[in-house]
Amino acid sequence: MLNKKNGNIHPFEDPASLEFLALKNDCGLVVFGTHSKKRPNNITVVRVFDGKVLDMAELLLITESPDQEANKFDIGLEMKPMVLFAGSQWDDTSVSDQAALHRCLKSVLLDLFQGEEISSIDVEGLQYVLMVASGEPTSTNIQDPASKPVIHLRWYKIRTLRSNSPKLPRVELDPIGPTFDFRVGRHREADPTIMKEAMKHGRRPNEARTKKNINMDIMGDKIGRVHLGKQDLNTLQTRKMKGLKRGRNELEDDEMDGVAGEVDADIISEDEQGLNGGMDLDDVVSEGGSSGGGSGDEIDIDDDDHMDGEEVEDLPKRQRLA
Repeated sequence: MLNKKNGNIHPFEDPASLEFLALKNDCGLVVFGTHSKKRPNNITVVRVFDGKVLDMAELLLITESPDQEANKFDIGLEMKPMVLFAGSQWDDTSVSDQAALHRCLKSVLLDLFQGEEISSIDVEGLQYVLMVASGEPTSTNIQDPASKPVIHLRWYKIRTLRSNSPKLPRVELDPIGPTFDFRVGRHREADPTIMKEAMKHGRRPNEARTKKNINMDIMGDKIGRVHLGKQDLNTLQTRKMKGLKRGRNELEDDEMDGVAGEVDADIISEDEQGLNGGMDLDDVVSEGGSSGGGSGDEIDIDDDDHMDGEEVEDLPKRQRLA
């Protein structure tokens, strides 16, 4: 908290002074209060990233009535608040200016009240609630602050009572101070590329180093995934197994196929010799007897009635063919 008077700081016109003070004091979030005739009771919330202004918004406070009682803020120190955003404007995901304004304000308020980042919290530490309620806009002119909805900021303390359920208590909220009502004045959104860079974070001090493609299964075994390139199976070296060699039976079958081919060729050659260049049937008859009358041993192949089937089978092959 800086108490020195600085009258020449204008965040929306020239944020160089706030950037210098934020860099000097190592602050990522700046709350700057001003009071002027044009903008009375003005609070400017600025977020700084990498020594430059990321985004900022003006909160034009509405003064409280004199008869309002000041409540006592009696809670423990260094406790995490539960934040509740009430109203349909906070969940608007459209591209309108009004939706962008509420998204920016919601992000700024969460950074402002989140406190120190912790990994776990005790249920007993949840003692108070911050509620930010937004009303409905009265006009579509976002440039006029009077037409913007009034935002109510309230603090409540949690009080648990006995209920009918044995596990869930009945929760009641007691209002505590301070309370604020304000409208959003000027605001400047963050550049999308710079915002994306600002959302990145490094490894936390107590965060374990994670290895890619390595995880644990339900049994506690470490499982890894290995990515390989395209394999060339043409150059793959395989084992020389006896089972992959050609057996003796296959070789004998190949030899028998070759011999059968030669036998067929010989049979065809004999038939051709018998039909074309073989010995005539008249020569055989003349050898057995005289060519004139014969001795009674001649065989008449034209007379089928005097030859049985067995006698035909006993004849030479060339005579059967003739």
